[in-house]
Amino acid sequence: MEIVLNDKTYIAPAPKARMVRKAIEMTETTDFNHLKATEFDNLVNFVVDLYAGQFTLDDIYDGLDANKLLPIIMDCLNNVVGSVGAKLEQFPNGQTGA
Repeated sequence: MEIVLNDKTYIAPAPKARMVRKAIEMTETTDFNHLKATEFDNLVNFVVDLYAGQFTLDDIYDGLDANKLLPIIMDCLNNVVGSVGAKLEQFPNGQTGA
């Protein structure tokens, strides 16, 4: 995943397991149809954490076009959760190989 802020491109490192949990929690607890300011900040901070602090919340708010913000947040959440889902689909009959 990559994000461009102020003409600089940032690449997200491979997400750690904690980010998967955080992404799942955020999708369970966030009402995306009626976002509050604090929920929005939490979503943006998720992106900052996902990119390992290469930029700040303010860098996103001040350096990203408004029409790109929500699609980037959703892309980040979907990529993190989707990466786990894709791995689970590799195991037949729910077996995890453990």
